[in-house]
Amino acid sequence: MKTSNKLLLGIFLTILILTTTVQLMVYAKYKRGDYTAFKREDYIPMVSLPVPAARFISMKGFGTCAIKPSDTLKMEIQKDNAGILKYKLVNDTLFITSNSMDDNGRNNTLVNIYLPATVQLNAANCTFRVYGTNDLATAPSYNISIQHSYLFMNFGGAEKKPVFFNQLNLNSVSSTIDLSGSATLKDLNLRLTDSKFNDQSAGIVKMTVASDAASRIELSGNNANALK
Repeated sequence: MKTSNKLLLGIFLTILILTTTVQLMVYAKYKRGDYTAFKREDYIPMVSLPVPAARFISMKGFGTCAIKPSDTLKMEIQKDNAGILKYKLVNDTLFITSNSMDDNGRNNTLVNIYLPATVQLNAANCTFRVYGTNDLATAPSYNISIQHSYLFMNFGGAEKKPVFFNQLNLNSVSSTIDLSGSATLKDLNLRLTDSKFNDQSAGIVKMTVASDAASRIELSGNNANALK
């Protein structure tokens, strides 16, 4: 074999060995759970909005909203799109709208809503990712009413850490609700109209459900026993 061919073969084998080694190292870290999940909100600059105190929030047409626990009402929006959001307080209701929509009638700018239990969120044509806490003692409560929307729970990250909720009151019209297998709910109250609900094997201590014939409910065996 020519010297040049031997050199090329040596380079190729070296690259192959290094690539295989890196892949094995990454796989080993994955098996150990030694990695951090990518979080979009951690890499996108956000800006706070000076929203006034309110008892109710009314939203329409937001496709990427995060609901997070808080003692006081606060909002954040993706910094480079802050100008698209408009809000005004009428009596005790904070109306939130956008002046920029896609073909589906939604704005997909990232919005964070820090929602106290005392403030009810009413929304149409929105998508919400709902956050709990990793500490049972500080588990949040939410009051949320949705229409033609999708609501799902924070998955607890790639580490699948447990996520706790205290009381969750959900009123759903023509919408879909998915819980998370990492979540534990102390008290879940559902009112479903032409809606779909899946517990995704979440842990539910107590649950009440009122639904019409057009709604579909998927419960794991343990949660069927939680119905009151």
